[in-house]
Amino acid sequence: MKSIVSIVVLLGMLVMPSVACSESLWVPFGPGGGGWIEDVVAHPIDPQEVWAMTDLSGLFRSRDAGVTWRKMSADVERGVLARKQIVSHNRQFAIDPQAPQHMYWGTCGMIWASHNGGVEWVPVWGNPPSVGDDRTPGIGHAMDVAPDGTVYALDSASVLRVSRDHGTSWSELTSPPIAENSTDTPAFPIAISGRTLCVACRPSKGLAVSHDGGVTWTLTLKSRIILNARAVSKDASGSTVLFALDSNGNLHRSGDNAATFEIVKTSAHRWRLGQRFAGGLAVSGEGKVMLWASGDLSVSHDWGDSWTKRSIDQNWDRGSYPGMNRYASPEGKCSAATVTADGKTWLTCDSSLMCRSTDDGLSWTGCTTGLQVLCYFQGPAVSPHDPQQAMVAALDQGVFKTNDGGATWKPLRIQSEWWDSDWQNHDGSVVKAHPSKPGTWFAVIHGHGGTRHPRLHRSDDGGENWQLVLDLKERFGGQWGRWLDDTEMGDLCFDPSNPDVMHLCNYQLGVFKSTDGGATWQQTLSTKNALSLMTSPSGQHVYLQCLKRTGLYASHDRGESWQVAHAADGIDGMAHHPHDESTLFVSDGQHENYWSHEGRRPAKLLRSTDAGQNWTELAALDSGPLYIDPIKPEIMLMSTLHGGRGILRSTDSGQTWHDFHHDAPSYTARGFTYGGKPGSVIYHMFGNQALTETLYRSIGF
Repeated sequence: MKSIVSIVVLLGMLVMPSVACSESLWVPFGPGGGGWIEDVVAHPIDPQEVWAMTDLSGLFRSRDAGVTWRKMSADVERGVLARKQIVSHNRQFAIDPQAPQHMYWGTCGMIWASHNGGVEWVPVWGNPPSVGDDRTPGIGHAMDVAPDGTVYALDSASVLRVSRDHGTSWSELTSPPIAENSTDTPAFPIAISGRTLCVACRPSKGLAVSHDGGVTWTLTLKSRIILNARAVSKDASGSTVLFALDSNGNLHRSGDNAATFEIVKTSAHRWRLGQRFAGGLAVSGEGKVMLWASGDLSVSHDWGDSWTKRSIDQNWDRGSYPGMNRYASPEGKCSAATVTADGKTWLTCDSSLMCRSTDDGLSWTGCTTGLQVLCYFQGPAVSPHDPQQAMVAALDQGVFKTNDGGATWKPLRIQSEWWDSDWQNHDGSVVKAHPSKPGTWFAVIHGHGGTRHPRLHRSDDGGENWQLVLDLKERFGGQWGRWLDDTEMGDLCFDPSNPDVMHLCNYQLGVFKSTDGGATWQQTLSTKNALSLMTSPSGQHVYLQCLKRTGLYASHDRGESWQVAHAADGIDGMAHHPHDESTLFVSDGQHENYWSHEGRRPAKLLRSTDAGQNWTELAALDSGPLYIDPIKPEIMLMSTLHGGRGILRSTDSGQTWHDFHHDAPSYTARGFTYGGKPGSVIYHMFGNQALTETLYRSIGF
């Protein structure tokens, strides 16, 4: 397959590979959990290895039976042109049961394979979305691997494909008798042997069965919608037991290759089209079966002949998950379940939370450390007074705070009027620490449901209590008020010489200024697509980064009046020199991506030494978010877009660049934040964050 994307380096910029290093460069940072954890799959041989699929951040691996996690899908993120979301829905990941170094993953319309246990991923079927395409459905193929290594892949259009050479080549089989398929809850294959294959026809009724490797099909369980199914070898002879859970909560069992079935368990589970909570079903090789369905958790130790009900509202600990999402409760909302190869550890996922049990379901503990599935539009705010304190705003989950450098996090209750027992989360967009008042923080919150519009809040006691200081929709909505239900993006910055002077931007309305610490506000610029703000060291110059059509605005009178400083199809990054009043850098987004509008040429890295009046082009490349170290400003970071080279570092003020990606969990950062001490930097993407404290390593500083 042809190379998907390559960086073109021009005009004197040298991009060189980094020296290989064995130690960790980047480590996950931020609260775990959140978003959607779609599926969990145990390694067939190693009892310590488990994999999780998510809706925003892709694929995660645990090497301690689910206690901690690390993202493993940066190659795929790069290979689909740095899409915002690398998603998985329902059985789109499979491991070869006999040769587990071979793994397969269907996402973004493609099939990916790893032949070294998930360390590296290569595309083996399909083509990536076009550059800038953020609308193509993110799902790929539902996968399963037979005991003989045959790989089956079923796409959302009900096309069934097979590979018998570890994904090198693929051929189409006869489509199973599926009346309809759904991108939310697609049908999926279950391989019993190399020749016996089943397809759960969800959301159609019935279980399609083929005994000739997918050439001909019969339909069984014709009146049932099959939500989940597992096939496990019962003994050394190869006898296989197949379990299938239907939408009415009945668990069916077959011991004759799906020829006949009997109901071995009934539950109160009820499923409707489009619902992701399809119920959890897991079976160990020793005959332990766990069924988690709508508040009813039951366990069998004899292949389903007898059952013991567990009380899941007791012995329930959310563990490492700090969030407030209503789904993070033992209500039986289970998306998937698995059991480790030794049959000792059970794991279930229910949207925001992954839980594990080591006592056959008697007690459960949340285990989301490193499993980051939160949506970040802005990076964390690290306290300038105490680097151990930081806050971060997450869409759908609100604001979290750490007092121990990121080791633990807690959710903050900001909007008490929107707090109830049924829905305990709210949307966070921006959080900032006051530069001169240690206990003062500001946060932009969007509420939820019908009250989702931007509100600015202030806390003067470290986040314990908050007061509303500005409702943008109420104060400035005007004719645009009806559009403010969906404006998550924005930014807030302070005048360095007088922090009572603040600038706030909104994606639909433009820029606002306060001169009294946020008590009153005036609109200073009406524009759209406003994403982020920055000031010069004195605060005299203020800059606004805009996406799509506008470019860069500049104010040279502390935000009173504005002018276009650089017209562009979109600015993908900007950074100001921390000591030089007039030097700044921007990434000119003159290319087609999900930030820009309709550009066609490569982005450009530009530098101005006269406060944005004139610009020097350093290089034409897919440059994105930028960072200048506040202590050693000759050191810069850049995130390359479209799967270019990951994160790059410059040690000569942007003249030459070297790889600084190494083990970064994401291939494309959407922003960088100073970590509060020399050499410390945090980057964020839409679904995760990572921290390095080695920015100065190997450069002689």
